[in-house]
Amino acid sequence: MLIKTLFIFLIMIQFDALGQQDSSWNVMVLNKEKKPIIKDNMAEFSQTGFYLFRNCFYDLQFLDKSRKTLRLIDIKPDTLIFIGVSNKKTPNLAQPSKDTVRLNYRTIDKLLLMKDWGSEASKKIHCNKYYFIFHKSYLENKYDGKYAYVFSGSDTMSEIVPRLSSYGITYHFEYGGKLYYHSGISVKVPKYSDEQKMNALQGVMSILDLMVNNRVNINIQKKGRQ
Repeated sequence: MLIKTLFIFLIMIQFDALGQQDSSWNVMVLNKEKKPIIKDNMAEFSQTGFYLFRNCFYDLQFLDKSRKTLRLIDIKPDTLIFIGVSNKKTPNLAQPSKDTVRLNYRTIDKLLLMKDWGSEASKKIHCNKYYFIFHKSYLENKYDGKYAYVFSGSDTMSEIVPRLSSYGITYHFEYGGKLYYHSGISVKVPKYSDEQKMNALQGVMSILDLMVNNRVNINIQKKGRQ
């Protein structure tokens, strides 16, 4: 109960610090035996920490052993909001998946970094060995959408969506409830400026200190007796 109270208190501090300016929730995935480092590229898997990005597909295995490939659309405290792979069977762009899934991160057993699209062989990231660090930031970690011609003879472009794999970020298109690898677009990973790195690290470290040490550093001034 004390940990939950402190966590809520720290969140309120972050809201106050960010003031009225636009801000978003982000989540870093960090190995419990590593210290966080904010690098230029934070979208690809790294033992020193990486971020989950909106508009990116992730392959997940849950505690009940079920597997799903889901597209992250939003992040809230302790909660990841996804949609599934579209069931469209035409190049019509107006058929995105309508199934919204809200997941507490604790229900995810493993992150799967796909090595082979056909056999679905993957590198398994055991989530119990990682912290999921949710914090507020001025920077919204999100990939912009891209479009390309993927259907032979069609004059309609389809959305190409990023996916985290063992090769880093790869692009795919959706068709009939599945993802198909697309190699025709170069991957441009969002990068941080020095100021953004510093701000992100401060946000991560404040939450990490609470998670590890169950404390918030507060300066209290004592008044002398009247």
